[in-house]
Amino acid sequence: MAINAPILQTVLQTARLVGPRSRMLSLGYSDMLVSEPQLQALCGPDILERIAFREDSASILRWHNVAGEVSRIAETRSLFEAMGVETDFVDIVASRGCEIVMDLNEPALPAMIGAYDLIYDGGTMEHCFNVGQVMRNIHAMTRRGGYIVHLNPVNYFNHGFYNFNPTFYHDFYTQSGNRIVGDFHVLYGPVFGSKVARVHPTAGGAELPAKSVVLVVAQKTSEAVPGWPTQTKYLNNPNLAG
Repeated sequence: MAINAPILQTVLQTARLVGPRSRMLSLGYSDMLVSEPQLQALCGPDILERIAFREDSASILRWHNVAGEVSRIAETRSLFEAMGVETDFVDIVASRGCEIVMDLNEPALPAMIGAYDLIYDGGTMEHCFNVGQVMRNIHAMTRRGGYIVHLNPVNYFNHGFYNFNPTFYHDFYTQSGNRIVGDFHVLYGPVFGSKVARVHPTAGGAELPAKSVVLVVAQKTSEAVPGWPTQTKYLNNPNLAG
């Protein structure tokens, strides 16, 4: 999992909706694949002096097949902390040593219910089989009024168990008394030169480049446990008439 410049911009803009200080839960630890000029443009010219860089940057860059693109990468928690975002991480194993061990296929830990201003799902949900429970966990762990940022594949073959269409998020959140914030976007192309395009939340027919990911922000406005939505195209055509 990785955060590039458009994703970082979205997360920081969403955190600012909360206020000068926010508490975020990241589903998994995402590597910060953002160049130093991009960091300065998004976080301020002095950001490089206020954050830590990973000692294993070279191996991480090789892992993501971007060796040589940059010389070092920012440590994710350090960067968010410098921007006023206190961050916890959860994962099925503590692969980086900083994660709270949690199986998102199962109900969320009681201590985490309503504990976060912002939840970032940067490419975790597609690797969990019980996606309905994952979505309920995300909703439950967000405080009322807080935000959720999703970044998941829309047409990425065998990357995970699932790909997700925009209607998945639109229907889940809007039919459960919550809301979508802003437009739906897809990201595609090279990590350090990613392109961004807007897409319709429920209409079909779009042709997307391979390995596109959908980026969407939602807000929790209801404490009710979300039910299982009906896809909008069937709500609009309940009799399945031609």
